[in-house]
Parts: sequence; C-alpha cells; structure tokens
Amino acid sequence: MRQTPSTRHEPSPRVPAVDGARPDRRRTAQRAVVVGASSGMGAAIVARLVDEGHAVAALDLPDATWREGLDVAHLGAVDVTDPDSVEQAIAGATAALGGLDVVVNCAGILGPVEPTLETTQATFERIVTLNLGGAFAVTRAALARMVPARYGRIVHIASIAGKEGNPQMAAYSASKAGVIGMVKAVGKEHAASGVTINAIAPATIETPLIAGMTEERQAVQRSLIPMGRFGTVGEVAALVAYITSRDASFTTGFVYDLSGGRADY
Repeated sequence: MRQTPSTRHEPSPRVPAVDGARPDRRRTAQRAVVVGASSGMGAAIVARLVDEGHAVAALDLPDATWREGLDVAHLGAVDVTDPDSVEQAIAGATAALGGLDVVVNCAGILGPVEPTLETTQATFERIVTLNLGGAFAVTRAALARMVPARYGRIVHIASIAGKEGNPQMAAYSASKAGVIGMVKAVGKEHAASGVTINAIAPATIETPLIAGMTEERQAVQRSLIPMGRFGTVGEVAALVAYITSRDASFTTGFVYDLSGGRADY
C-alpha cells in the first residue's frame, strides 16, 4: 500500500514559527543595509544588528567618518539626493552581502530652526529633497531586489514632527510627514508581497542631529515629552531590531511611535 506523504513542512522564512524560545541566530541571521550609518541612530542600529548576528553593510556620505574597528561586511558611499548613487550603493551592498533582506534608512537633516518667513525656498527644497526624496530613492532600490525574492524589511526613520508639525521647523516637519505618507502608501501597495515597509516616529533623540538646537530650544522639546527626557539611540536600535526581524511579519505601512508618551493617538 502506498504511504501518504507527510503533510509536515518546515515553516516558510516569511512566516516564522514562534514557540517562545530564543531564536537560533544562525536561522534568523539576515543581510541588512543601513543608510546614514556613520553616526547617531544609524551607528547604533548597525551595532545592534551586528550584535544580533546579521551581516551588515553600512552606507553614508563619501566624507563620512567611521569609527575604528567597525565590524561590518561592507562599507560604502552614498548620496541619497542622487537616485543613481542610491541604486549603485544598494547594488554594491547587495553584491557584497550575497543578497538583501533588510534596509534601514536613517539619512536625514534637521535644517535650520527658524521662522517660516525666514526660511528660503532653496532651504525648504534641500531638506525635502534629502529627507523625503532620499527615502523614496532608497525604497525603490530596496523594493527592486526584495519583491522578486518575496521577502524584505524596509524601515525609515521619520519623526514626531511629521505627525504634529513643529513650529519653526516647517521644512523638516513637511519632509517627515511625506515619509510617513509614503510608507503608508507603499506598505499597502506591497502588503501581499512578503515585503514590509514601516517607519519609526521618534520624539527628540540624543544624537548629533539636535546639536544645532539652542539650549532653550532643547528645553522646549524636552518639556513636550511626558517622560521628561530625550530618547536614546539604543532605544531606537532596539525597536528597529524587532521591526526588521522575521517575527515582525504582520505589520506594514505602520508608523511606530517612540516618543516617551508625547504621541498619545
């Protein structure tokens, strides 16, 4: 009598089995690219992903300063305001890693904190081009490789300013609101593809990005956070580690708040 084949299958890499045990790092290791990786949140995310056993490619501007002894699989240069540069950088990183599972985009600038009437059109366009145009270019380059593979995790660093709008930061707020809208749209568009696209909207995080703020402005920003402190890059990296994990398979087009209680909606 012919035996009926077993119906037991190994779990799909896109829908991991979860049994409460700590995952085997050899099975969950992924190939990750971090854009804007040389300092601040980007550097912390690189360190966290490397610590979790992932193969990481770190990308930043050609004149970026990298810390010594950085344990990554690939270092590369990228200008997110140039779509060709983004495509070449992602292609080079993918080749070095032998594939692409995760892309985290941290590239961005705050720009001047000043009244809108003092903000020039050129300044507005520069900030939007880098923060939003760069996010779009990174998304397209990542999707081109992830969609055919039927798996991927894309995460953008947005901002609470993109939800609430910060006074005297019109360009920055508009650019991050654009990132949030793009993530929602692309997440829905590719919801059935195996690729998730999400964002994080932090309140003020202790990074070099806020160095341009005056002490008075920093005090104002801190006063808006019920916890009474700024977030840390380690907290951002921990959240990114989850969103980019294989376990985070049922959330896309979503914006994770990291605001110390500031965002209550």
